[in-house]
Amino acid sequence: MSNETESILDLQIEVIQASIYCDIIKRLLLQHRSVSIVKVIVFSFIIKKQQYLQKNIYTGRNRDDLVLKFLSQASGLFDELCEQMPYIFQSIDLLVKDDFCVVHEGELICNSIHKQGLSGFDTFTNSVIQESKIYSDRQFLKEVISIV
Repeated sequence: MSNETESILDLQIEVIQASIYCDIIKRLLLQHRSVSIVKVIVFSFIIKKQQYLQKNIYTGRNRDDLVLKFLSQASGLFDELCEQMPYIFQSIDLLVKDDFCVVHEGELICNSIHKQGLSGFDTFTNSVIQESKIYSDRQFLKEVISIV
């Protein structure tokens, strides 16, 4: 392949990745109104993995250590998480520039009240996101680093 073709393919991959993360982050913020950037990065990465594997090893019946169970789904994927971060940051930037959300003290806060066509996450994922709000970002990152 020529360099020009490779460049176009790389650009297309970047656009697709960013659009996938924009969709996930929008759904996350529409449902939960406000989530820290640190948590958005990790949640969006794991949710994307769940969507494309089309399975979740946990259900809404799980009640103990929800955040740790959720994070365990990314165990061993630290390098992949790092590779995906530019796409996640790019998606956050696009959503902020589009005025869908704002960043305030490390939190992404949804500006939109529009919920039309909102397809939510499974019960387990929603419970995890809700429970994660009791974790500080520092504590949450410690858990991510120890598990992922």
